[in-house]
Amino acid sequence: MAALTGGPARVLRHRAHPQDALHTEIDNPLDLLAGHQLLADAARTAPEPACTCHHPLCPTGAAHRPVATRVFLVERHPVVSAGLRSVLAGVAGLAVVGSSADPAHAVRSVHRTRPDVVLLGRGATLDGDLATVAALRRPDGAPDARVLLLRRAETTTEASRILMAGGSGCFPLDLPPERIVDAVRLVAAGGTLFLPAPVPVRPQPVVPVELPLDQTGLTDREREVLAQLALGLSNAEIGRRLALAEATVKKHLTQAMRKTGQSDRLRAALYAVRHGLAG
Repeated sequence: MAALTGGPARVLRHRAHPQDALHTEIDNPLDLLAGHQLLADAARTAPEPACTCHHPLCPTGAAHRPVATRVFLVERHPVVSAGLRSVLAGVAGLAVVGSSADPAHAVRSVHRTRPDVVLLGRGATLDGDLATVAALRRPDGAPDARVLLLRRAETTTEASRILMAGGSGCFPLDLPPERIVDAVRLVAAGGTLFLPAPVPVRPQPVVPVELPLDQTGLTDREREVLAQLALGLSNAEIGRRLALAEATVKKHLTQAMRKTGQSDRLRAALYAVRHGLAG
């Protein structure tokens, strides 16, 4: 500041309180204005003492701590519920805001507490659990909550049903505590999770149901055409053998394929062979 004041700045004599700095000897009036501004900014941004009680529902000092992920437990077995609460209670960023042993009564409770994540204990059937998921996410429940089922998805079909019902995934209770915490955090962040990975369901080959020959309603002429087809003859060759016009052969063959459920000439010929029409 010497260049602005025309001479060397004198040493400031600091006192105990910040406001006292305004009364120290300052050569440049601009420095005084800057000091006022800095003190005003500091006064506006200085944080108030934060609450140290750490209760998840305590409103005191809420603005001074990160918003915790609110977790609600729906578990019929008290020991399991207590174990989950013990695992989650000491984790930074997670807060267990309530629990219920009855899924039917849990809807009212989650509507009141508005959790971010609901952990739903395993019921008697998957269908029953999916009905509970749908109820929890109704407007009179917690429609924005993410629901994790505490069970395995045995197949990808079951995993799809969970997602279609509004769930965000599932995991069994035999996971290590740290993996349970990771699962809750991942789902709270918007992800989906299935642990362990469900077994893919491979589609079974569709075996067409083939009508017996005596149930197809084939006429004698249609049987004759199929028999000739089974010998590998063309429509023209079949017509010459049976003294039929080629168009008539085609008509009989089309009717025979429709009645036997065969989609092309090759399949119709194989049907004729399987059922003894080829002789």
